[in-house]
Amino acid sequence: MFKKTMTAMCLALIVATPVAAVEGPFPVREIDAHTDFLNANTTALEFYPDVMTDIENAVRARVDMADEDDVRDVGIDVILTSMRVNDTPGLTDDGEFNTLEGSIAVFDQDGQPPVYVQQVLLEATELDLPGPTIGPDDEDFYTAMVLAFADKVAEAVAEVDDLPEIEETLR
Repeated sequence: MFKKTMTAMCLALIVATPVAAVEGPFPVREIDAHTDFLNANTTALEFYPDVMTDIENAVRARVDMADEDDVRDVGIDVILTSMRVNDTPGLTDDGEFNTLEGSIAVFDQDGQPPVYVQQVLLEATELDLPGPTIGPDDEDFYTAMVLAFADKVAEAVAEVDDLPEIEETLR
């Protein structure tokens, strides 16, 4: 009787024991990149209609994308909330900007709360340098800001070094 009870208790304990947390870094299964300019009066998408595609492609180049052999992976939600000049709500008439603002959320499983969230604010400022200076052209500046935003996303993914335990159940 004692042996049967102990065997049953051990089996129940094994079934109820969660799997140990998995340590990262984790590959990325999907990237959802979009804008949320609803609260801002901006013309950014008129000048830069592919900004989110550009950010998504830059992120893909910086993170390890998951394949079917990966046991655990993460999803990324990238939201660009503002593209503006300083504290004004939009761009100049020529489409110039110096600020990108948004958020990054890293998800373990779809439908679950994020395991990591980070706000991003990138501001480019002019430096007072002695002598004549030449700034980048608009396209180079745009590319630099997109790549810097993608770097922040890759850094956020790297911050996730372990994921919550997943309980294993018998079927």
